[in-house]
Amino acid sequence: MMRILLGGIILLSACLVAISAQAQNPWVLYDDFNSEFMDINNWNTSQRIDAGVTILEYVRELHGGRFHMMSRAFGRIAEPPGNPPNAAGDINANFSVGEPFKSLKVSVKVNDVEVTDCLDSNTTPSYSRARLVGFFFKISKDGTQPEGRTDDILVQIRIQRSSDSADKPQLLEVLGEVVKCTDSQCLGAIGIGIPAVSLGNIMLGQWATIEIDWNGNLQFNFMLNKEPPIVYDILYGGWNVYQVGNPAGTLSVSHRIASCPSDERAVGLIDAEFDNLFVIRE
Repeated sequence: MMRILLGGIILLSACLVAISAQAQNPWVLYDDFNSEFMDINNWNTSQRIDAGVTILEYVRELHGGRFHMMSRAFGRIAEPPGNPPNAAGDINANFSVGEPFKSLKVSVKVNDVEVTDCLDSNTTPSYSRARLVGFFFKISKDGTQPEGRTDDILVQIRIQRSSDSADKPQLLEVLGEVVKCTDSQCLGAIGIGIPAVSLGNIMLGQWATIEIDWNGNLQFNFMLNKEPPIVYDILYGGWNVYQVGNPAGTLSVSHRIASCPSDERAVGLIDAEFDNLFVIRE
């Protein structure tokens, strides 16, 4: 009888430990990328290539249990004198969570990065980066809720190299940023709080885990590996928070390439792998 009772206590304790572990670990695995092909029910793809930008090479594939993305972008030429803004060249893999969520996490490794700017006339830098992006909520001050992505809050962590970086060639910077979409496709966006915040640095070829956590109101935590979270507040008051029409996110290799006023072209290359994408739903 004692053995049966003891066995029952041990079994009950094991069950309680399992339940407690589940309660303390609300992360749900969205994709571990161990399939042969991307799941059409979980993913769709898109590109943003501004006029004059050329992407001749890109990769978007599952390989060796990882999600591999690469692109090489060439900037615009024959821009007016001065410092015209750089132009976008993005290769995206989009995931639709299907219901509101509060956190995203993924592991990233940048295998290679190269980025240049214009030789003389335009001092605008170029950027090449690997990104985790989430559309968390929509904001409004007058109660209206425009269609599409207009007024959606886009939150991102990007691992990047800039053409004007003074860091060692193998060093990458990690930044967190919050912006508000200004059109239905979120091709344009404006800052809505403090500028992009630095989360630290990682080395080329080093795996890193990046994480975005929303507190349900107007504050985010950005995390890089096991470092303490960086708190990001949307400073401007008076906003009403609404659910987005499509709670979704993006894994991306992207460029902001300087526009050069001669036959020279600025160039950006980014080669990255992603693994183990997790989500916490509301």
